[in-house]
Amino acid sequence: MPWDKLIGGLFSFFGGKQQADAAKEMAELQNKAMEEQYKYDLDAYNAAKQSAISKRDHAVREIELRAKNEGKIAAHKDAMNQASYNYNMQIRNQQQGLNDRMYAKSEDIYDKQLSINAANEKAAKMDERRKLREIETEKRYDQQDVYLETLEAEGAIRARGQSGRSVDKRSSMNALKSSQALALLDLSLDNATIAAQSAIRDIGKERVIKDINAYAAKMLDPGELPEPIAPIATPQAEFLYPPVYEDYDFGPAPVKGARTSPSAAAQKVWGTTISSVAGTVGSFFADNTKNIN
Repeated sequence: MPWDKLIGGLFSFFGGKQQADAAKEMAELQNKAMEEQYKYDLDAYNAAKQSAISKRDHAVREIELRAKNEGKIAAHKDAMNQASYNYNMQIRNQQQGLNDRMYAKSEDIYDKQLSINAANEKAAKMDERRKLREIETEKRYDQQDVYLETLEAEGAIRARGQSGRSVDKRSSMNALKSSQALALLDLSLDNATIAAQSAIRDIGKERVIKDINAYAAKMLDPGELPEPIAPIATPQAEFLYPPVYEDYDFGPAPVKGARTSPSAAAQKVWGTTISSVAGTVGSFFADNTKNIN
């Protein structure tokens, strides 16, 4: 019926209005949700950016602290090494001084011992020569006594006024005794000379042995003791700092999405609804016109 189409058109109109209002409300809700999402994304982006910057600052402070501690430890080690070096150098210098003094004393004792050995040798040889001279003097006196005794005996024989073979025989006997006595004296002197010369040689040998013993007891030249190794500066680690952040390190900032116009959404619904209502009204008037005719 024609009125049914009119009533249907009215229902379509009111239904389109409700759909347009709903589309408008939906567009407004979408825009609000988009704004809130953008705000959330922007806050999250800024928070992540600030967090990255804070972490880098913390890493820098941590590296600086580690470098500072590394320097303190290295300085402490250097100070300990220097103190140990100075202490070892003092010990070395004291030992070197002691060695030098002991060596100088040993050299002095050695020189004095050689002098004493030479003096003892000289004195011992002089004593042996003196003894030999005394023996030689004694033997000369003994020879003179033998000569005197021989002369006295010969004089006594001649004083008796005797002659002949008996006198010659007694003279020969006296000369023989004198010769034997002189030979014994010469032999004794030779033996004394040989003994003195042997003693003098032994004194020389003894002096050589004493000199060798003195040399063996002499301290060897200590030379120069090696100095302690000079301390070397403690190496320190090198630290790499994180790079300074640039804008591109944080990536692109959030972008707000395209907004939906509530009016456009409603107009879109209205465009469909009005077309449907217009068609229904047009059909209604066409049917009524036929009935009138």
